[in-house]
Parts: sequence; C-alpha cells; structure tokens
Amino acid sequence: MKYPLLMQGLQMQGIGNLVNVELPVPVPKPDEVLIRTQAATICTSDLHDLATNPFKIPLPRVLGHEAAGIVVACGSEVTQFFPGDRVAAHPVVPCGTCAECRRGLDHLCANMGHLGYDRDGAFATYFVQRADRVRGLPPNVSFPVGALLEPVSVCLQAVARAGDVRNRVVLVVGDGPFGNMIARLTLQAGASRVLVVGREPFRLKQIPGVEIVDVPATRSVDVAILAVSSAEAATVCLSALRPRGRLVVFSALVQPVPLDLFSLHLSELEIVGACNDESRLDEALTKLSDPDLALHEIITHTVRFEEWEKAFDLAKNHHDRALKVALTFDETLEK
Repeated sequence: MKYPLLMQGLQMQGIGNLVNVELPVPVPKPDEVLIRTQAATICTSDLHDLATNPFKIPLPRVLGHEAAGIVVACGSEVTQFFPGDRVAAHPVVPCGTCAECRRGLDHLCANMGHLGYDRDGAFATYFVQRADRVRGLPPNVSFPVGALLEPVSVCLQAVARAGDVRNRVVLVVGDGPFGNMIARLTLQAGASRVLVVGREPFRLKQIPGVEIVDVPATRSVDVAILAVSSAEAATVCLSALRPRGRLVVFSALVQPVPLDLFSLHLSELEIVGACNDESRLDEALTKLSDPDLALHEIITHTVRFEEWEKAFDLAKNHHDRALKVALTFDETLEK
C-alpha cells in the first residue's frame, strides 16, 4: 500500500504549546506496523500533559495515545496483520524482560514505552506501534469507537481491582469519560447499585442506570472508585466506605492526600491502585462490540483533524456539552 513520505502531526513543543507540524512518516521496525490514523480520541491525560507535563515527556513530542486506523505497512517479523487491515492500538509497550514483566505484571513495566511519551503518538496522519499491542477491529466497530480500546482496557482494570462487585454498592466519583465507562462496566459486572458523584449535569446525564448523588452517606458503599484527580474526591470516597470497604485509585493524584489511618485501622479499609491494565485488550475489544454497553455514546463529538484546535477547546473547556472528543482523519470515515 502506497503512502507519502511526509505527514501532519500535533507536536507538543512546550507547556501549553501544541503545534501542527510536518514530519517524516515513521518507518516501522521489524516487529511494528505502520497505521494510517482514522480516529484518535483526546484523553484527559493529554490535557494534563499540555498543561503541566507531569510525566516529564521529552519534548518536542507528537501526543495522542488512543487511536484506530488502517495498516499500511508491516515490519519484516509481523505475520498477523496485512496492509488494509482495520485496527486499534494500545499505547503501552512493555519491555518483556524487567522484573515486573517477568512477574506477569507487564502493565507495571519498569522500562515501559508509551505512545506520546517516549515515542511519537497518534495525533498524526500516521503512527507506528508494536504489532502485539494492536488488535483487529470487528466490522461493526467504527474507528472512533475503536480508539477507545485502551480507555476501556484501563476501566476494566479499575473494575477488576474493585474485586467481586456482584450485589454490592459501588460509588464512582467523577463524571468524565472514564467515570462514565467505569460506571457502565460496574453495572454490567453485577453491582446492585452504582452511585455517581460529579459536577457537570450534562455529563452526569450521559451515564445510564446509575444513581446521581451530591455526597454519599457516610459508610454507605462497599467499593469507591476514584475517577477524577482530586484530593477532595479521594476524601469523599474514603468517608463513604463501609467497614472492610475498598477504595480503587484510578485517577492519578500528584498532590498529597491526608489519610486518616486510625479510621482505616478501625474499619479495616483497603486502598488499591489501578494503573494501566493487565492485558485486557481482547476483553476490551469484546466490550466495544457489546450493544448493551453502548460505548459509542461516550463519543459526543467527532472533529476533523484540520480543526484540531476546536477539538481541544471542546475537550478542555466545554464539559457542559462534550464528553469524549475524537479527531477524524478521513472524509470517508464511518461515524
């Protein structure tokens, strides 16, 4: 399949400075595939990276890590994909050799690669990814929905870290795309009730089957999942837990959080992290096709790549009407 030598990419060149630049189309390594991007969704972490660069991304760097597209070239060692295949990519690239990878915890790899961090990402007309981190898209899954492969994977990890939620009361704090997906997945996993705390009425209305609460009653839930980066929200979660309750810290908190260890001791509470996912790509792919989950509803806006500034403005500043925003790269792209 023919492709050009040059492409467009959104390159972060400094704090708050994202620029559309012309770059060479990357050449896939032997174990990689080159993908012509069809859709890339904007993640909350992309906005955080632009605002403060909390993970110290080496700059300049093309951002974007949630994407789907069409394979246009394969490295010499790739046998599972061919040009023309519709695919979605997971951004995390474990090394496979460090101590954590050898323990079976490759999602906590000590030498982790990541699209948009140590290599250019998917806010570009082409990107490369290691073939084992790519999955074929079923015909009934659109490219924008396919771009949710990794977001759904990490939300599945949050639900898994919550333990068995069947017939239990679960609190989700956060009304953004991840809180929405976690709530849907928790309901499907058998929770008897899912309570959601959020601030934006529009976003709260996008979560079906849940109970919207301002502040949950003290000691009223079995599991609380923190899906917003807020120390105040973490305190809300802890105060809502029943004895032997569990807090799942899904969203990254860079600021210290006061912790009442005496209450934790008296109630035998648990606090666990949920970071990346334990190879849940195939499970996530199944969820993308599940009509009961209706994950296409997460994407409220699709915006042409040429209007990327509008897309980022929607994602950052218009929570009153936007949930997940997808950049699209092809005029014939299915919706």
